[in-house]
Amino acid sequence: MVAFLIRRTFGMILVLLAVSFVTYLIFFKIPGGDPAIRIAGRTATDANIIAIRQKLGLDQNIFVQWWDMMKALLSGQLISYYDGTNVVQQIKEGMPATFSLCIGAGIIWLGFGVLVGTISAVSAGRFSDRAITALALVGISLPVAWLGLIMRYLFSEGGVSTVMPDGGYVPLTTNPAQWFFHLLMPWFTLAILFIGFYGRV
Repeated sequence: MVAFLIRRTFGMILVLLAVSFVTYLIFFKIPGGDPAIRIAGRTATDANIIAIRQKLGLDQNIFVQWWDMMKALLSGQLISYYDGTNVVQQIKEGMPATFSLCIGAGIIWLGFGVLVGTISAVSAGRFSDRAITALALVGISLPVAWLGLIMRYLFSEGGVSTVMPDGGYVPLTTNPAQWFFHLLMPWFTLAILFIGFYGRV
């Protein structure tokens, strides 16, 4: 059992490292992806671009660049190429909003998923079961970003009503009622994608 867990953990670490390297490669080595060119601006000379590459370590081998980035990330010293801010600090600042969104949406999709699955099981083979299956497929197929825009238009910008807030995040510790109210539409928007999936499972 211990050997199995060690192998699994080692395999997971290798996969994470491989994914991070491929992601780094895609973002920085595709045409137009050189941060030095974007930082230097349109009027920059070749000498300016070379100087920026040297300053950021982008003149090194791709493996060295990636490893330097990983060391900076793991030590909490990863800095944005564009505005000089600490990336790890930005992630920490965004975690409360991210956890609030994920946990709330998870509760909704789990609750509705169990309800939908129960109804589907009880009415197996009937019209309601087929209707639930069709709606589940539609829900799974909807792009979340597109659905978010539609929900925003319908309930924040006057398509149907303006009852929901048009963006913004209020910390739970600042105002619990406004925290809940501002996250209600994002929760349902994200949950719709998974309600059908959990209901069919």
